[in-house]
Amino acid sequence: MPPKKPIPIRRKRTGGEFRAEALKRLKERCENFDPSNEPTVAPILRSAEGGIRRVMEAIRAHDNEDARKFIELYDSLSAKDRQYLKLEEIAVAAGIGSLRLAEVAVSAMILHGQMTSKLTIAASMQKVVKATVKAATDKVPIIADVDGARIVVGHTNGDTKAMEIFGRMSGLVPVPKGAQIAIQTNVTTEKAELQEGRGEPAFLDAGQRLRQIHDAVEGQRRLPSPKSEPIEAGGALDHLQSQTAEILIGRDADDVF
Repeated sequence: MPPKKPIPIRRKRTGGEFRAEALKRLKERCENFDPSNEPTVAPILRSAEGGIRRVMEAIRAHDNEDARKFIELYDSLSAKDRQYLKLEEIAVAAGIGSLRLAEVAVSAMILHGQMTSKLTIAASMQKVVKATVKAATDKVPIIADVDGARIVVGHTNGDTKAMEIFGRMSGLVPVPKGAQIAIQTNVTTEKAELQEGRGEPAFLDAGQRLRQIHDAVEGQRRLPSPKSEPIEAGGALDHLQSQTAEILIGRDADDVF
């Protein structure tokens, strides 16, 4: 019988080899690929509620240009390469860097949270309105013992607080002044100067308004001076001393001085 051929034993590849191959393929996509000095931001992203998966969902929903670059490169990689590559390395290959990736992730999470909150409120609006109307209109029977028998003598009104909320929601009850929202309309001096240059009416800040009020009040406090004829120099003013002496002593002032 012919001798059996030896069966080759396949050597199990290590994670380091997989990572080296993934890095090699990533370098082929980027000319100046050097992630050695990139700050580590992956632990920060993992600290978010839901971890990296939640952060990636938010970045996918972000319309930022840097977010698009990162997602396009991330999706083009194989699942095996993504397993052995760091997010910082993918960010460098995408041309945005790790710090920019963290900034994009924060802004994406903020927008994602705002949108999901609005959707939650919108989805629950109908239930809240129904519960408010039910609490405002529900009546509970009042039972009393009369001649040994328990009878219903009346009904309670609905929840007064729910009635007030329903009235404000429907516009039947006016909103108190204290609950109104004050909109800040102050504009900076620089913006006012720009508007003046365009010929538009300029808005004054709080300091400029205060100065105008002060000038207006001070102007009203000042008393106007009485009108008088101007005195010409070299005329009656020079002879005032001699005329006064003549009036007082009744003789020529030249004899006195």
